[in-house]
Amino acid sequence: MMKRLFVLASVALLLIACGGKTTQQKQADRNLALLEENTADPDFVKGRSLVMEEKYAEAETILAKSADPEAIFFRALALQGMGKSDDAAGLFAVCIQNGTQVAESLYNIGLIAYEKGDKESAAARMNDVLAKEPGHAGAHYFLASVAYEKNDMAAAETHFRAAAKSMPRNGAAWEGLFYALVSQNKFADGWELRDKLDLAAGDNLANLLLVGEKLGRAADALALIPAGELSDAVKLQRIVLIAQLQGLAAAIAEADKLPKTLTETAGFAVLDRGVEGTLEWLVSKMSDGKVMLTCTASKEAKPVLHELTVNATGVTINKKSYPSDKFRAAVPGICSGK
Repeated sequence: MMKRLFVLASVALLLIACGGKTTQQKQADRNLALLEENTADPDFVKGRSLVMEEKYAEAETILAKSADPEAIFFRALALQGMGKSDDAAGLFAVCIQNGTQVAESLYNIGLIAYEKGDKESAAARMNDVLAKEPGHAGAHYFLASVAYEKNDMAAAETHFRAAAKSMPRNGAAWEGLFYALVSQNKFADGWELRDKLDLAAGDNLANLLLVGEKLGRAADALALIPAGELSDAVKLQRIVLIAQLQGLAAAIAEADKLPKTLTETAGFAVLDRGVEGTLEWLVSKMSDGKVMLTCTASKEAKPVLHELTVNATGVTINKKSYPSDKFRAAVPGICSGK
């Protein structure tokens, strides 16, 4: 359901700005930084800058000449960026021994282990990172991703939440948290993250609309759909929301706008659906134009089909008519034969 998660780059974590400072404090910090730049080892300053620019080969050569204690760490980053993971891991180990950038060095050793397929060692290093720096966003994100792959959604939720707290602008952490929540049927909690998600990315919007459907928030969910061209998943989900809000006649009208290529494989378009206890029901418009209600009392029971007649004023089933705004609530009773 969720697109494959990526691993945060360690360099980006080093660039997080600290908040909550006064203007005077920020100015003092800038002055101190300028002073440090003027007095620092020029090879280190140049090499560090090149690492940030991802000019790794050039950076590694320059940093190798620097006597600055931090140069080893940035040289390791350069080697890692060049694909020389064993050499990089060796230098990260030296950094840990020297007490230089310990948490970040452990983090990158973990990434290298993961890239080599040693997931257990990678996870152990990430836990070591958190022992040193409990709020480390990258380590939390990594452990969340591993937990998600193992379908351990409770652990994924915990780590995604911590990653998002540490880096509120990290959209991937909010997205991961959303999917971890809805995978545990925590739909209300997932719905609360709607402002944190990139609705233009992947299937985020379609899945958020599905959550809105499950919560009975059809009007709010429809309001999230932007104008313009929509993905097929959003088009299909929009129909169900319209049925919830406006009734089957409006949903049929919307379904009739769909390209035939979108429904011809399945042979039908879903108009509405619901769950009550063990009962699952589905209203569909079939390729032959018939509108059918399918009732499934339990996972073991065979589905029971009823043909519906739908118009602007109501729905008729088994020679009994229901007003448009009453039919949906009546479906569980219809399915149970009441």
